Amino acid sequence: MSLEPDQLKVDTEQQRLLLSWQDGTEKQFSHAQLRASCPCGFCRAKRLRQQEIQYPEHVAISAIYSQGYGIQICFDDGHDQGIFPWAFLKALNLS
Repeated sequence: MSLEPDQLKVDTEQQRLLLSWQDGTEKQFSHAQLRASCPCGFCRAKRLRQQEIQYPEHVAISAIYSQGYGIQICFDDGHDQGIFPWAFLKALNLS
């Protein structure tokens, strides 16, 4: 069974990433939530050290590239190291 969603949409007006899977799972994340949850080594190390990850208040997704097992999300603050695996996105629970 593939973890890749059936639908992926970047809503630039509402600054949301919308994902839906065949099993009925649907997720919505703001661009800022994704930037704050970036799983790259740099951001993970910052969180482990309990250091704040700095990014603009109105950060936006500037590009998305398929990596097979997930997507690389590039943000307009220049941060482009985060590869978000499909399983990570499906399990991610943000309020």
